[in-house]
Amino acid sequence: MPPKKNQQSDKSKQKDKQKIIEDKTFGLKNKKKSVKVQQQIKQIQSQVMSAGNRKVMKEKETEKQAIANKKIAEQKKKEELAELFKPVQVQQKVPFGVDPKTVLCQFFKSGQCQKGDKCKFSHDLNVERKSAKIDLYTDSRKEEEEKQAGKNK
Repeated sequence: MPPKKNQQSDKSKQKDKQKIIEDKTFGLKNKKKSVKVQQQIKQIQSQVMSAGNRKVMKEKETEKQAIANKKIAEQKKKEELAELFKPVQVQQKVPFGVDPKTVLCQFFKSGQCQKGDKCKFSHDLNVERKSAKIDLYTDSRKEEEEKQAGKNK
């Protein structure tokens, strides 16, 4: 089937574009030494070359946008899955002889304690700040010596 008469071939389109560029830059040829004139010529050339490609450019932009949207959706999905399936934390341990209510619950601290009032650890954030204050005015060495002497008897 022969091509339609009103459609031009790529070569003839290219020749037409070159002719348009020559027409628009005709008076500027003698002034090509100037940087501003060279920039203006490049701008004219790029405008003429991309004049008939608007649909193609628009399609490429929509494709890029679709890919970006897919990436954002995948990232949100990964974040949701990470939020839902957090790793199971091991029960926190307390040294022997220490009251668990004096230790802050790790799960409560991270906002995941599900035991509530039944939890054996403290849910008071100030407990972590409170600690036994050391008495600086008494000598603890004498007390330790007395305890050891009492054990040896």
